[in-house]
Amino acid sequence: MKIDFGDVFASGIGWLFKQIFLFAVAVWTGCTIAAAALLVGVLAEGTGFDFSDLRLMLISPVLLLTIWLIPNLCFLGAAGYWFVRTETSSYIAWSVLATVEAAVCLAGSAGELLDGTLAVTAAWISGFVLLGMMGTGIWFIRQWHLNRWAVEIALLKSENEMRRAELEEATDHAGNREIRWD
Repeated sequence: MKIDFGDVFASGIGWLFKQIFLFAVAVWTGCTIAAAALLVGVLAEGTGFDFSDLRLMLISPVLLLTIWLIPNLCFLGAAGYWFVRTETSSYIAWSVLATVEAAVCLAGSAGELLDGTLAVTAAWISGFVLLGMMGTGIWFIRQWHLNRWAVEIALLKSENEMRRAELEEATDHAGNREIRWD
């Protein structure tokens, strides 16, 4: 069999792009959760809701540019290396990355954007609730995948049992010939 280097190269590059995309989506999700929590804090201040505040949701990665930037860059570098180095991206790793980014964005921006203890408390509580909702959703997706794989494995086992029974029946008929001494 001849190795197709183009196919091998394309699958390797595709895998790398997939890992980078999952990494970027986890960071963006964490930033968006922090932005939503900050919007709840703004509403708790009682200043009113302005639709221009929703632009924070669209530009949420800007929340990474806080005093926590240097430690966050170290964490992102280690997490990015881990995402690319390990050949699998697990649900837990994705969740941890999104959670840490949400916490860093919320910790760095809550004091700057919100005035008052009530607003900061509301932002942190809503951030924890949103992170819990994200974790629950990821857990349900993981369970769905496990159940789907379990059904496929059960089908394969039943097909193997049927094939094994057919082979044993064929072997019994071929090997058990009656010998007559008439």
